[in-house]
Amino acid sequence: MRYLLVIFFLIFTFYSPLFADESKYSSNDTLALSKSQKKGKLLFLHYCAHCHGNKGGGDGFNAEFLDKDPAELSSQKFQEKISNKKLFRVINEGGAKVKKSHLMPSFGSTLSEEEIWSLVAYVRYLGGWKIKVKVPKKLNTKRPNNTAISKADIDFFSRWFSAEGTESNLIKVGESLVINKKSCLGCHQLNDEGGRVGPNLNRSGFNYPPAWIYTWILNPQTFRPNTKMPHLHLSPKEARAITSFLISFEPDNEEEGSDLADSVELNKYLSIKGDSKRGETIFKDPEGIANCAKCHLVKTDGGSVGPVLSFIGTSRTREFLLESIIDPSRVITSGFNTIMILTKNRKFITGIKINEDESGLYIVDKNGKELHVPLDKIKKSKVQKISTMPGNFKDLLSTQDIADILAYLETLTFSLMAPSVN
Repeated sequence: MRYLLVIFFLIFTFYSPLFADESKYSSNDTLALSKSQKKGKLLFLHYCAHCHGNKGGGDGFNAEFLDKDPAELSSQKFQEKISNKKLFRVINEGGAKVKKSHLMPSFGSTLSEEEIWSLVAYVRYLGGWKIKVKVPKKLNTKRPNNTAISKADIDFFSRWFSAEGTESNLIKVGESLVINKKSCLGCHQLNDEGGRVGPNLNRSGFNYPPAWIYTWILNPQTFRPNTKMPHLHLSPKEARAITSFLISFEPDNEEEGSDLADSVELNKYLSIKGDSKRGETIFKDPEGIANCAKCHLVKTDGGSVGPVLSFIGTSRTREFLLESIIDPSRVITSGFNTIMILTKNRKFITGIKINEDESGLYIVDKNGKELHVPLDKIKKSKVQKISTMPGNFKDLLSTQDIADILAYLETLTFSLMAPSVN
């Protein structure tokens, strides 16, 4: 009996650390979310789930488009090999800084320290980690106050771009930053490579004014505080190089890269002088043929089905705006693809997907009504390639009507009053 007790004591002494490690894990279905984990969950679903999956399995919708598989955050193998401090560093500094994939962006210039630690806590929850994450004291609870862009900065950029923006050596620097050093291809497509979270960049030179690209990538939160695109902490020099590359980029697929501004049809509208006041009336008239305000928000007026147009005159070229009116399905704004859902009781539901979590899909239908479709009710779903915006306005409206709407959209600009970054 004594020998048996000694053997049991030795086994327990040598192997108890393994038993202790096992106690860190449990099915996370049985664990209640702490206050910090609840905050982390909301951040995770907004910034991380498109790659890592809603439950951390590395199976987000964007994962299939990446050269390197996203980490399976919920796996015990991942959980065991990374410390809380290392996990914080990966989120805070990005993959490249910790010798991981450069496709993982840094969030240290976007989120507060408290928010990043809440993400760490939620990632532990996804792995069934039962031990409470020890959070450092005196964390910064405010998001970084990144310097915004001023009109003087834009004027400086515009002069610089006219003089130097097409230099080949600068374009090569920008190409290296986009493809090899920054996390752009984690979310954006160039040719057939890259993610599908943000806009396709193949037609950047046609879609966006150079000044808009520069100001957006330098500080996207200036325009949309809750955009999924993180603040990349670029220097003005880096932002100028990336802008030069994107404006010069010509995709391998000629059809995708062709700009329709040379077509006779577009020039027919572009050559007419529009009346912005009359265009505003057509845009907002609830009884009119266009009734654009039913779906599009301008400042505080309008619907939520389509993209917000409050400063569309700043963020898009004149040619692209016209193309969007007469051929809206050619380029559908990121985040506004129509999804068709077939439920298990054979009912079809269509709308714009605005969010998704483990409970189901949240969509907005064509009338602006928000709907929640539970996952267990969905048989299958498919993203459509046709815009919800009517594609026959060129038949329903006169050439002058369309020119007037275009003139109105060009007046919707963004006022920049922030301090200079140059």
